[in-house]
Amino acid sequence: MYKLKPEILVHPNIPKPMHNLSPRTIEGEGWWNKIRQEVYAKYDYHCIACGISKYEAKGFKWLEAHEFWDINYYKGICKIKSIEPLCHYCHNFIHSGRLRMIMGKEKSIQEVQNILEHGFHILSENNLKCFPSTLSFANMIGANTYGVKAYSLPDVDIPWSKWYLLWESKKYYSKFSSFEEWSAFYRGK
Repeated sequence: MYKLKPEILVHPNIPKPMHNLSPRTIEGEGWWNKIRQEVYAKYDYHCIACGISKYEAKGFKWLEAHEFWDINYYKGICKIKSIEPLCHYCHNFIHSGRLRMIMGKEKSIQEVQNILEHGFHILSENNLKCFPSTLSFANMIGANTYGVKAYSLPDVDIPWSKWYLLWESKKYYSKFSSFEEWSAFYRGK
């Protein structure tokens, strides 16, 4: 049997310099598909955050693999702690920045509220704090946050060129040199 890890829901949004950079983009789709299937089987096809079986999950009846990052905001260094199975709701809660971007397009405001309330309920039950932007977003759209508070992020400004992902003992630097370059890339998508 496995132990649930509701603390994965406190995961911060990935820093912008690290967007479009991850083990799955480095190693390729074949590697990613193999690893994620192993992760799903290891946890008997259950979400590691909320414990729901993929067959009973809210929204889509599948699991999604999530790279659990360790982010050093003072040095701009990111490492992957683990790869974990999540239901669609828990995974979208963690990626609240993306969730905000697709609200009203791929997901209705009501579905976004449901996703956020799902995550906040789990955090509340486990006395955990959340990523600050997730709380702001939930408050903005009127989602119930169950009294969950946000944790603080360090107030540092690491140059984009200094950020890197350390994966398999190799450094992978940001694909973007600045916020402007990042913004132009995502506006073009």
